[in-house]
Amino acid sequence: MRTSTSRISRVLALALGGALSLGLLTATATATAATDDLDAPYARAAAKVAANATVEHSKNVTSVTRGGSSGRKGIYCVKVPTTAVSNLGAAAILATLSDYRGEITAIGKAHAYCGNDAHTITVVTSDDAGKDADRPFTVAVL
Repeated sequence: MRTSTSRISRVLALALGGALSLGLLTATATATAATDDLDAPYARAAAKVAANATVEHSKNVTSVTRGGSSGRKGIYCVKVPTTAVSNLGAAAILATLSDYRGEITAIGKAHAYCGNDAHTITVVTSDDAGKDADRPFTVAVL
């Protein structure tokens, strides 16, 4: 059986394209997994969050966004996947401010500030006088 040069070229091109695609997929998966870099071996989910809602370090947290449509300061929505915590409302949730005095509240049930999503922790922060304020914080689900 004779094999034409063009057929061999097509097979090589397909093999090369497949290898390159696999490399790109692997690089993408690694980049995504690299965001889960928080050293919290006993927490099911956790995040260190900057005052502007940027995730500095996390473990099993899908996203952190600003909450509420009113433009109020100090409202954050921490999305936790069901694969990490199946019933967030029954979980032990701890939250603390980072490097600031003030108040913090972590709500593990569906709340209007975060679209009534049962898989989102609503975090509310304020200054030491009780006024709405953007503050960095750490939150963990045990």
